[in-house]
Amino acid sequence: MDAEKFDRLIETVKSKGKLLVMYSGGLDSHVLAFIARRALGESARAITISSPIIPARDMAEAESGAAEIGIPRTVLEINELMVDEFSKNGPDRCYLCRKIRNRIVKDWAASAGFAHVTEGMNASDLDDYRPGLRASIEDGIWQPFIEFGITKDEIRRYARGSGIRRWDRPATVCLCSRFPYGTALSEEDLRRVENAETVLHDLGFYPCRVRSFSGGVAMIEVAEPERLMPARKAVAARLVELGFTFVGLDLEGFKSGKLNRALEENG
Repeated sequence: MDAEKFDRLIETVKSKGKLLVMYSGGLDSHVLAFIARRALGESARAITISSPIIPARDMAEAESGAAEIGIPRTVLEINELMVDEFSKNGPDRCYLCRKIRNRIVKDWAASAGFAHVTEGMNASDLDDYRPGLRASIEDGIWQPFIEFGITKDEIRRYARGSGIRRWDRPATVCLCSRFPYGTALSEEDLRRVENAETVLHDLGFYPCRVRSFSGGVAMIEVAEPERLMPARKAVAARLVELGFTFVGLDLEGFKSGKLNRALEENG
């Protein structure tokens, strides 16, 4: 039962005494911060990473989300692109990113008196390629949703039942996920993709992805591709203005983590 899982989770959160939540503003981290705040009061705190690889809309969501649940929040600025191995965008990109972030967050936690750091990966994440999870387990970041076998659907039900705003919000995913592994990352290219997705958001397409491939190819993913067809010329023109050479529409539609298929095919 969902309720039993969350009851056990809440009791375990209380036992931590003081807890720092790695908070992106996505649903999973939002629910975890919501629980921590109610279980621990002022002894719970959120920490958000500000980085060139994070869309501005996600940073805004994190700010408003933390304010909504009343949890104190610290923002740390880092730039993973300064690490050569990360910017090469190999299959271990997420592992390297997590190692960088975990080190910085844990250092801050130690200086602020937090013995426990947690994040919101859930049991459903175990079904996908998640090298970042391996890094966090290595670094001792507590994974309560995984520990108690709580899935994404169960988190959504809990959020809805608890009256959490935007309980159906999509997962937050860094901009690097728009580029095939092996494509070098630059801040200019990341901003181009972010601006292209903003064009789609303004038309009501959310969630969406604009995948960036070599040769200046932009491949658009939206949940219902046929809905984009009436606006295709205007969208294509706007993306060309942003610097893309070719603009395509993925007929399969939106699917998070689609570029991981290349790893499956080569594995």
